[in-house]
Amino acid sequence: MTTVLLADRDGHALGPLADKTVPSLLPLRGAPILERALESLVSAGVRSALVVVGPRAVEIEKRFGKGIRWGIALEYVRREEEETTGAVLRRLEHRLDGDTFVLRGDAGVEGAFGEFLERAGRRSEAVVAGVSGERLLGLWRIRPEALKKADLPRDPADADWTLDRGHTPLDVGLDVAPIEGLARWSALERAEGKPVLSPRAIVAASAKLSGGTTVAEEAVVLGKAVLEGVSILPRTVIPEGVSLSGVAVAQNLVIDPATGATSLLTDLLPGPRAPRAAGLGSRLAGLGLFLLSLPLWPVALVWSLVANAGHARRPFAFAGNGATPGEREAVRTFRFETAIPVFRDLPLLLSVLRGSLALTGVAPLPPEEESMTNAPWTAARREAPVGLLARSRMVVPGSAPVEVARVVDAFDSRNGCRGLVSLGLATFFSVRAWTAPKGWNPDGLPDTEK
Repeated sequence: MTTVLLADRDGHALGPLADKTVPSLLPLRGAPILERALESLVSAGVRSALVVVGPRAVEIEKRFGKGIRWGIALEYVRREEEETTGAVLRRLEHRLDGDTFVLRGDAGVEGAFGEFLERAGRRSEAVVAGVSGERLLGLWRIRPEALKKADLPRDPADADWTLDRGHTPLDVGLDVAPIEGLARWSALERAEGKPVLSPRAIVAASAKLSGGTTVAEEAVVLGKAVLEGVSILPRTVIPEGVSLSGVAVAQNLVIDPATGATSLLTDLLPGPRAPRAAGLGSRLAGLGLFLLSLPLWPVALVWSLVANAGHARRPFAFAGNGATPGEREAVRTFRFETAIPVFRDLPLLLSVLRGSLALTGVAPLPPEEESMTNAPWTAARREAPVGLLARSRMVVPGSAPVEVARVVDAFDSRNGCRGLVSLGLATFFSVRAWTAPKGWNPDGLPDTEK
């Protein structure tokens, strides 16, 4: 028996989310749909599978690796752009041993996997297709002699998602249906009626979550946010005090799953405010921090020299605070050549002393990037000073798109940069400040996670 797991759908059925993700990576109650499928296969006793991938294949392979974390051995097969599912199976025929179970791992029907595997294995027909009532589920068992002619539909949202005349239906006896679009996905997301958080999500204690809200991995919900029936996709940050209901959020995109209507998270920005400058108090605080940091400078220097074969410094340019509030001017300085954030950024204290950086504010950007922030919501960052302590630098996941950090900066510019000193102190005494960012390891065992 061979198990083939299909994860090759593009995102066209997801409407506005098509540019953000594909169905196999879409979170379902905090974890990617494909991860739910792997867990179901393992529960049914399957220990190896061929995974057919299409768009975003690299992301899928990076996220799931060899399958060690789930106790299943995974091998990946790339589907060519115009290749049908049947053509892929025939290309793999030399690797298929005995009956072939073909399961859509991106359709959200993993609850039927075990039942189908057990019952279909006892059937003698050439091709058995799993159904629920009259709904095709995306589950097939194919005898070796049928592989030459077998072809299978790919997407539940397409018109060809029907039972083939030559396929024998097998009703799994469960009330399940594949995810053919955003509305179905949203209904499954909120089915439990209570908040579900990924273990790899961060939610502030003061945030209020209700109504089946879900927060996916590498997503962050900041303080005093109010979310009711909201799906937060990976690598998304919900800024402080934002209220949302009945929507999905991916980076800066807000989608109503029922209608497909879209808006931007930054549409919720408060109105413009007068630009603010870094005052004398900021310089004095910077002086205090500089004096306190002096014992760290020789350590950072030696660390950088050893780690980088004698190259301790790297040039760094940013758009700093100008002579008038809201004005930016290019500043050239350096950072230590190390991945440890505290050591790397020590030289920026010199810019705080000069007034080029405030103690708190929005994150410093390269001059060329700052000049491109002309859209109304990105230009809002100029209403706040550029600061050493910026919320976007301390809370946004390292894997998040640049847009996410800019959203956080925009909200801080309009709301004021409150609480950044206390957040900076908390970050200083955290792992994040003293270790290089560590990526997700799909081939690490779950009990090794911290």
